[in-house]
Amino acid sequence: MYGQVEFDLFDAIYTTRSMRRLKPDPVAPELIVKVIEAATMGPSGSNRQPWIFVVVREASTKAFVAERYRKAWEVYFTPRARELVANASDSPQGRILRSARYLAEHISDVPVMIFCCVKKYKDPARRGQPMQNAMFPAIQNLCLAARAYGLGTSITGLHQAYAKEIDELLGVPAEYANLALIPLGYPKGRWARPERKPALQVTCWEKWGNRASAIPES
Repeated sequence: MYGQVEFDLFDAIYTTRSMRRLKPDPVAPELIVKVIEAATMGPSGSNRQPWIFVVVREASTKAFVAERYRKAWEVYFTPRARELVANASDSPQGRILRSARYLAEHISDVPVMIFCCVKKYKDPARRGQPMQNAMFPAIQNLCLAARAYGLGTSITGLHQAYAKEIDELLGVPAEYANLALIPLGYPKGRWARPERKPALQVTCWEKWGNRASAIPES
């Protein structure tokens, strides 16, 4: 039932947007393991594989995290953002803020929280810094795999405002950084291509600032 999934890669890439409104329906452990397995296929320098994924489904732990997540959100949620949401702004920013507020208010109801933890460097030049260059490809793999199974995800770091308390509860050792929190569940919304700037608008050729209005000739 949870074996190979046939899914167009580019369709997944183009439609895997942040899904912050999730149903409370449980997610099978087999699927959780599958998306984490996909995450572990991400590249890492010298094949270090410096990641550990902490899966949280227990209600009391989720409630503990949710309380602190909401507090962090209130600090982040500026008066301008409140105004945008209050006015039901239909701008991309307004829609994102409304969905982010929804997550903050309902994060305790998500069926699964996945904390993405990564080792910190030990060498003197980078001591204490997280090996995040390895973590983010893994996280993207996780999100794409979740999409293939019909599961929604979003990536947030707001929990880091209370990192000490949350890491202590989860037992995360000091030599690891709790880099990202991924709520995982079946989405209430629909998959769609997110609004993005055109590729040519964010591409420079040969040097900074050298943009082209059309794809250059070979």
